[in-house]
Amino acid sequence: MTTVQMRGKGTITFPAKLRSKYNLAEGEVFTIIDLGGGSFLLKPKVLEVDVLSRRIAKRLQEEDIDIENWLETLRQERKKLVKETYGNSKPVKK
Repeated sequence: MTTVQMRGKGTITFPAKLRSKYNLAEGEVFTIIDLGGGSFLLKPKVLEVDVLSRRIAKRLQEEDIDIENWLETLRQERKKLVKETYGNSKPVKK
């Protein structure tokens, strides 16, 4: 069992061994679940955007895709989609 101490403003430092074991990094977000009776559970909150960005980064690396070319392709596809959806109309300036 590991013990931790709460510091000013409620800060708790996770022991290095646990950070390493569970691949926790600075800025990690947790959900705290009150179990009652003074007990609670901390659960890493997996943000969907983080999961998707890791999948994209892995895929780009596996396929040896240059990020700048990929972003340019996305811009071109976005333009095509806007044209298909809205035609050749120009955005209205306010």
